[in-house]
Amino acid sequence: MMRKKFDVHILYILPVLLLVFYSCGDNPLFMKTHKFQDNQWKQNEKPIFKVNFPGDTITYDVLFTLRSTIDYSYNNIWLYINTKGPECKECPTIGSILRRAPVEIKMAKPNGEWIGNKSGTYVDHKLKFRQRRFCKGEYSFEVEQGVTIGTLDELSDLTIEVKPTVW
Repeated sequence: MMRKKFDVHILYILPVLLLVFYSCGDNPLFMKTHKFQDNQWKQNEKPIFKVNFPGDTITYDVLFTLRSTIDYSYNNIWLYINTKGPECKECPTIGSILRRAPVEIKMAKPNGEWIGNKSGTYVDHKLKFRQRRFCKGEYSFEVEQGVTIGTLDELSDLTIEVKPTVW
């Protein structure tokens, strides 16, 4: 009889424990996805992501994920990310990120093997763009492709994720 009571208590405690552990995950401050129509990123298409930072003492990671199909023809892509936002006394070096920065995402090895996370016919390519504190206010991250080809085929979407840095 004592054994049955113990089993019943576990049925009540287990869901509560699962809820507590699930709520301790790293929730992003901001996340948004820009979908490219017909899996084509046209040269004049420049997704803009606007993020409001609380101006606290937390360091944030600004991450981009570019999703391609397995039919993407190149082993990399060059992007320009133009960052705009407020300057403040608390972060005197903030001006150094308020600019147009070239970045490269390596997407495949020379032998053609994908570098990102592949799932079916799609590959996610991650870019850790920034890791720093931000002043209070709205920042915009405008992303443009930095290639001479007018349209890049087989690119599905671009996601920005801003989350507290986990040390």
